[in-house]
Amino acid sequence: MSRYSELVNAVIEENLSVLKTIEEREITALIDEIVKAQQIQIFAMGRMRMSAQGFAMRLMHMGFAVHMVFDVTCPRIGPGDLLIVQCAATTIEREVIRRASEAGARICVITAHPESELGEAADITVRVPGQIFGGRDEVPSAQPMASLLEQSLLLFEDIVAVLLMEQLEVSSKEMEERHTNLEGVMGEFAGD
Repeated sequence: MSRYSELVNAVIEENLSVLKTIEEREITALIDEIVKAQQIQIFAMGRMRMSAQGFAMRLMHMGFAVHMVFDVTCPRIGPGDLLIVQCAATTIEREVIRRASEAGARICVITAHPESELGEAADITVRVPGQIFGGRDEVPSAQPMASLLEQSLLLFEDIVAVLLMEQLEVSSKEMEERHTNLEGVMGEFAGD
């Protein structure tokens, strides 16, 4: 077996371990918060932001009012709104959570460490225990730094999107109707 094949197996197993650890009640709480929110704002930094942007896009495709915090078109947050923060390990995230909470928004933190100060500040937490610091209660990884958590967040939120589609009876076709029409997918790729 090549080193590449070994790493493929390791990465898949690591992600499987993380995803199977997530509590159903936490998933249900997240979905309930999303469904009842007037507006959803999502915050993450670095590579975590890429998975957060993917989640925001899928929520938009389902018809939710969703924004990425600090994007130039992001509006005010307040009562009836939901802030979702991924990872929640920095002073920047602490400040975003504090301000959103003071504005009356509900706070959800998706993190490997719900027992942290920022997890404690949230209304709900979802524990996604992928390696971030290499500390206790994290699924260890052969990958560097927080790669496992970043991958697991992308997969987890794609699964949550499918659960929301099923619960709200939103079809993939309906979602496609909300997808941008400015990219001009060429016919040879679109099946035309």
